[in-house]
Amino acid sequence: MHQTFLSANVYNDEILKIFLSVLCGSILGFEREIRGKSAGFRTLALICFGSTIFTICSYLLGVVDNRDRIAANIITGVGFLGAGVIFRNNITVSGITTAASIWIAAAIGMLIGIGEFFLAGISVILSLFILYAMDYIQFWIDDRFQHRDYSILLKGKAESVVLSNQLKAFGLNYNNLKISRSSDQLVVVQVQVTGKKNKLEAFNDWLLDQDTIDSFDW
Repeated sequence: MHQTFLSANVYNDEILKIFLSVLCGSILGFEREIRGKSAGFRTLALICFGSTIFTICSYLLGVVDNRDRIAANIITGVGFLGAGVIFRNNITVSGITTAASIWIAAAIGMLIGIGEFFLAGISVILSLFILYAMDYIQFWIDDRFQHRDYSILLKGKAESVVLSNQLKAFGLNYNNLKISRSSDQLVVVQVQVTGKKNKLEAFNDWLLDQDTIDSFDW
């Protein structure tokens, strides 16, 4: 009986599946579009739409024992698309969330293709929750637990002790502190600092005001 229900669930309503896939992809794409991301409204709609079409093709072609082959190829193709929106800029990497959105849009399209409308709807709702609501949680975490790698040039070795004491005074945690000497006889301090954003900004202001600090970057 379960097999009969499953077959009916998969082999019917192809037109409905196509329109639902465009709708679900557009909903996800709208969230990305209003944030100005590289993969936005049309891109995610097409990815979800295309995944549904390929899933429909997998059973219309009459492939029974190897349906997972087309599904695996969908995942591979989506992986190439996702890699194209990931960019590295110096020490930061951007586009990972958008790449994950492409991945989940394809998965939702596949769910629609096999007739799992309820699971697809739940997936869209949870995806929007992760992309939108949890963004505020991410901001809260980033504000309180920022990590910065500082490279500071000091005019003398004694200033490194003052630097360590000042980090403690600001309530900042630091580790992997390394001290070396540059070719022009300046003391190079490399340190990983963790703390709240406002405290890190105050530490930057303190560094700018010190005559004993030749330069710094992070």
